[in-house]
Amino acid sequence: MKKLRIAQFIDTHSIGGAETMMLRLSLALINSGNNVIILHFGNPHIEEFCALNNIESSVVPHKKYYKSIKTIYLFSLLFSRHIKKLDIDIIHTHLYGPATGVSLGAFIYNIPHIATIHDVYTVKERAGRGINLMLTQFFGTSLITVSKDMQHFYEKHIPFSKDINCIYNGFNLTKSPDKNFDFIDKNALTLITVGRIIPLKRQIHQLKVLANYIRDNNIQMIFVGDGEDLMKLNNTIIELSLTDKVIALGERDDVEELLAASDVFILSSESEGLSCSIIEAMSSGLACVVSNVGGNKELIQHGVNGYIFELDDDDSLINQVDLMYKNKSQRINMGKSGKNIADKIFSIENMQAQYITAYNKLLKI
Repeated sequence: MKKLRIAQFIDTHSIGGAETMMLRLSLALINSGNNVIILHFGNPHIEEFCALNNIESSVVPHKKYYKSIKTIYLFSLLFSRHIKKLDIDIIHTHLYGPATGVSLGAFIYNIPHIATIHDVYTVKERAGRGINLMLTQFFGTSLITVSKDMQHFYEKHIPFSKDINCIYNGFNLTKSPDKNFDFIDKNALTLITVGRIIPLKRQIHQLKVLANYIRDNNIQMIFVGDGEDLMKLNNTIIELSLTDKVIALGERDDVEELLAASDVFILSSESEGLSCSIIEAMSSGLACVVSNVGGNKELIQHGVNGYIFELDDDDSLINQVDLMYKNKSQRINMGKSGKNIADKIFSIENMQAQYITAYNKLLKI
């Protein structure tokens, strides 16, 4: 089978689920013999990752034309002319902005284009964006979603939509989980949440809901991630007098070890595509308690590898944490079930193989 030269492009300056998935996919593609170049607007996290893993990367020029609807098609043409010189076989973009911002130029310069959409809230914010994605498909871009829930959403919200495929995110453990942390009490139930600390993820709401239960029981909670609400989260921990039981660690490079040292993963976000954090927690053998949004129910089978609660049902969240607290053997069995599901369905190998199939289909190989 022909080895491909693939350009991956994302427009963000942070590191979240979409960025993490793109980087993991890029490594897997390289390890299977393909050539990858990662394009971005100067994301320091991506630059560091590429340097550490010896991956080719390039900062995309003409950014000034990217953010305005008046000049986005000029950017598209300039961008595509730029990457045409890189002698690539296919351009793979991530998120709504790159998908729509690249499609016209890719069409004109005859560059096969696959676009992975990682969320629904971007389009929910502005109904007209469904029309932009319709134009993207018209220009020949193949759209991919990361969950069945997202696939159904876009089939409804893109007028005259063409086929949309779903490819699940994947994850494999890469580090030794055997690590001790002096801030984790092994005799307590440790709850952990991993994700950007932003309003959409609702970490502060989660803490307020569980505050009294944590205070009254032998439970501790860890928040991992950076974001605009990190300072507010730390202030809330102080205001609730929970500094001895709750800690916000900020961004970490030892998430796998932190998950392995914890007991239950919690995610209370109000919107998800297919959460990389949940997959990572499942791979680490953790039972999960998650909100019933997006693709979460495609990852967590209620009562099998965790529990699912309705978004604004605070009592249900408390009750499900209580079940985890009082039933250790059941919690451990749920973690084992989750790991089996992750290893079988949500692996890097599965994700990479399905993207290769999608690339080859578009290239008609």
